[in-house]
Amino acid sequence: MGKFFSLLIALGIFSSQIAFSQGVPIIAQYFEIKDPEIKKGDIVSFKNKEIFRSNNPYDENIIGIIGENPILVFGKETERSVPVVSYGKTLVRVTNQNGEIKKGDFITSSSKPGVGQKATESGFVVGRALADFNEEEGLIPVFVSIQYLNLSSKRPTFGGIIQEILSALKVPENVPEVLRYTFAIFLAGMSFLFGFLFFLRTLREGIVGISRNPLAKRSIQTAMILNLIGIFVLTLAGIGLALFVILY
Repeated sequence: MGKFFSLLIALGIFSSQIAFSQGVPIIAQYFEIKDPEIKKGDIVSFKNKEIFRSNNPYDENIIGIIGENPILVFGKETERSVPVVSYGKTLVRVTNQNGEIKKGDFITSSSKPGVGQKATESGFVVGRALADFNEEEGLIPVFVSIQYLNLSSKRPTFGGIIQEILSALKVPENVPEVLRYTFAIFLAGMSFLFGFLFFLRTLREGIVGISRNPLAKRSIQTAMILNLIGIFVLTLAGIGLALFVILY
């Protein structure tokens, strides 16, 4: 029995590697859609309990792209249901109305129902183009990864950062990543703050101690240096832990 389960796990890993290497849509879900004109490659959104072709640029309600033959599909298949790819490689319908699309460009929704375009400003995107495109309309491969893209060149402000965090939290897929970065920022900030406060406290106590007992100046200075080294190491450890949270 143990060998059987090991074989199943090995086959699962092998199948996953094939899926990734072949660029097959990985995750999708069946949704019932009323629109009879919807077709493969259309970008779709969800609002007011209804699935429809996205028709607003940078639509925050985007949920995916109509795909074909995804590996993993959730939901129940019916006559009116279609698979909506939310992660992985698939084809997307795009236009060059917002500029020529280059491989690696982010793709967002446009004013054309279901059709994507090149993202040139901050907002929600459906994924990244895997090929160049410069025609009025057509299909290109894209790697689906719905997220909030920040292309702003303005100087960041506290209010702007909070607004971007709240916007990113509107997409369920972004919640773990946003929380991770928020925790890392909090951890690094607290490490620096406590390190700075303890540094000032140690410095003040050392100066007061030397003024009260000049004969013990050398031992007080040694204790101050050791305390400052300890504070510095702990502060670096906190910032290092924050970087670990971000990178891993």
